[in-house]
Amino acid sequence: MDLDLTEEQEMLRGTVRRMCESLFDPQTVRRLEHEDDKFDRAFWDELGAGGICALRIDPDHGGAGMGALDLALVFEEFGRALASSPFLSSCVLSASLLSRIGSESAKREWLPGMARGEVVAIPAWQENDLIGDAPATAIDPVRGVVNGEKLLVPFASVADIFLVHGAGPDGDAWALVPADAPGISIVAQSNHASQPLFAVRFDDVRIGAAAIFAATEVPDPGSEAFGDVLIAVAAEAVGAADRLLALTVDYANQRKQFGRPIANFQAVSHPLADCATELEGIRYLAYQAAWAKDGNMPWRHLAQMAKLQAATLLRRLATVSVQIHGGIGYSIDGDPQLFYRRAKHHELMYGTADDLKARISDHIFA
Repeated sequence: MDLDLTEEQEMLRGTVRRMCESLFDPQTVRRLEHEDDKFDRAFWDELGAGGICALRIDPDHGGAGMGALDLALVFEEFGRALASSPFLSSCVLSASLLSRIGSESAKREWLPGMARGEVVAIPAWQENDLIGDAPATAIDPVRGVVNGEKLLVPFASVADIFLVHGAGPDGDAWALVPADAPGISIVAQSNHASQPLFAVRFDDVRIGAAAIFAATEVPDPGSEAFGDVLIAVAAEAVGAADRLLALTVDYANQRKQFGRPIANFQAVSHPLADCATELEGIRYLAYQAAWAKDGNMPWRHLAQMAKLQAATLLRRLATVSVQIHGGIGYSIDGDPQLFYRRAKHHELMYGTADDLKARISDHIFA
């Protein structure tokens, strides 16, 4: 694996970091937690205008066609700033799914707008099941209607179109459902991380048979379409851990007890040193997964390991950080709690620890 970044990749990382620093500071993070949509339009418009939304979309459909490693660098910066946007849902997962299962006319209609950030396409596939049952949502290609309910749908309130997974007469199917179609109801779902998650109900929503496609790709952490998602989420957790580690080390060097900084005590310095060492290994595991995917080499087990390890480390580091900060670490006025609450979100979304461990072990023993 080549560990050196190109000049273009360094420029990309610097550009996204400057965007996050200027448009997504901690005050913005806190403000969005109290808003219904939890959506920062200025940040999203800047991502579109800067060509970031086009990153992984094919050039034939208005995208930049850049690599998975470029994507990892972008999400590492998102993680550092705790920047939230529909980027992962629209420009990564929906774009990947649509490019694989959509008709040529659907690709021409939607992908260019998604690449410019003008269209927010949100995938809706999760239901009230954790055991892999067939989807209860019904997609009827004869009548051209969708019925059912999806849970934990990110940024549903600002979606222009939903990419809905459901059961058709001949197996799983996907349907493109305009967000303003009659029969759609959206309800916010409270969550510990204060993320924009919604329950979306489809009651006899008419879309037409042309907007329904066979599910050659399924919503599964082992599928091709989810490869970029695992890499992006792993890199985002790495970026968040990197920022949190820096904040905690800085605090430990400033906070004094018994006449010296608490960083001098082994009970403080050793856990931070362990986290710092592990962080570097996981960072390059995420890079390796992206590098392998770009090189058409086996990458799935690497992406799954990266997501598992990055989310686990962020969770552990967040706990250490809160403990080192003491009372301020638990307070809403402190920054550690922002990372702490999002750490569990990273663990549960896009593949739980148990699910990923099972997939990794299957790969090893195969």
